[in-house]
Amino acid sequence: MKFCPDCQSLLTPKKVGKRKKLVCKLCGYTQPLTTKVKAAYRIKERIEHGPQDETVVIDEELAKQRPMPTVRAICPKCGHKLAYYWQVQTRSGDEGMTTFYRCYECSQTWREY
Repeated sequence: MKFCPDCQSLLTPKKVGKRKKLVCKLCGYTQPLTTKVKAAYRIKERIEHGPQDETVVIDEELAKQRPMPTVRAICPKCGHKLAYYWQVQTRSGDEGMTTFYRCYECSQTWREY
């Protein structure tokens, strides 16, 4: 571990342009990363996903195969009385699951909290 000579904070490796450097997050001090020190550090890139990317309720291809259980539920769009259902924890852990329904006939999807 290396520490900043100015503020004594931990220096972390960061890619600056095409070069890797040790950077202080508090004061901005930078130090070139030598080959000897470079072997001790591993730089990872973090990929951030939005809520749409993380929560896949059901894939359209999978829905065509109809692998889910069915239940008697009236579709609000076509009035058909059979629907597939699945449950997802959409809120905090101390609250109940959200039940999603998809009409067997017209593929309309709705939910019940």
